[in-house]
Amino acid sequence: MEIVISSAPFNRAAALSLRQAIFVTERGIPRDIEFDDRDTPDRLYVTAYQTPDTPIGTLRLEPLADHQMRFGRICTSRILRGQGVGTQVLGAAEKWAREHGYLTGIVHGEVTAGPFPEDGAPVVVLQKSLD
Repeated sequence: MEIVISSAPFNRAAALSLRQAIFVTERGIPRDIEFDDRDTPDRLYVTAYQTPDTPIGTLRLEPLADHQMRFGRICTSRILRGQGVGTQVLGAAEKWAREHGYLTGIVHGEVTAGPFPEDGAPVVVLQKSLD
């Protein structure tokens, strides 16, 4: 598995494609809610690839005030859930954030899906020190 942290068009396309399949098609989240004004061309996405052309997990890096990083829109390909892909993606995101001066990581986790966030669903806010 390769994990890429980038705003490059190929990585952005992979991340958005996974989110379309998982959040919009599978979970029924309206596309105008799932894809919001934070999906800018310069946004960094952390994406895991099973092969160079097969993305299997992703999240969106969302810098906040006070050296906080929100790890948003976390999702894993349906056939690979429960195999640690999400954990590896989140671990890579935490490492990147720590190396870039962020002190706290935040995830808004959907109550029914553990650590995976979703608009319109009850969530818990999980916070972790990155130092």
